[in-house]
Amino acid sequence: MYEPDLAALAEEMWAITKDLFKFLQFRDRDAMTACGLSVAQCYSLDAIGTQGQVTLNELAESLYIAPSTASRTVEELVRKGLAERCQDPHDRRAVCLSLSPQGQALFEGLRQHLMQRQLAILQQIDPASRRDVLTALQKLSQAIKDPSCCTVPFVWEHPPTGHGTAFSEATSMHLKRSPRRPRRQSPTS
Repeated sequence: MYEPDLAALAEEMWAITKDLFKFLQFRDRDAMTACGLSVAQCYSLDAIGTQGQVTLNELAESLYIAPSTASRTVEELVRKGLAERCQDPHDRRAVCLSLSPQGQALFEGLRQHLMQRQLAILQQIDPASRRDVLTALQKLSQAIKDPSCCTVPFVWEHPPTGHGTAFSEATSMHLKRSPRRPRRQSPTS
């Protein structure tokens, strides 16, 4: 049996996942921002609500963002009365985060809305295939999170400068550099 070329499969996978992630990102952004929060704040609210109580570093790690970014996001949730800070009883230097009663109510409302959307999606899939779809999505998620998939550096050799070239040499050098350490991809920030 003929197996399609791996490069062709990679191209097909890129097209499918790009379209899917873009669609989900924008669809969910509209639902999330309807309650007056940014997408990053909603993801933070969800992470804190799901785990019950987290440290700032745990939150940053779960969202694939820097602790300083998580701190700014949490500051807004605290300011809006949706999250609370307390001292970690095990580490006096660490701060624990939890949802306020208002934050917990919003978390549960958003979660229920998003689960209704997932139910509607699953209803579109043949019942005999649903478990296979979820298994494939789980395997895709694991493969994407594998650090070795992020080690491929982006190197672009632009054509020789000439008329009509919009990129400067500085831009070219910036694009040739590979990141110091691979970043895990976030659905959105």
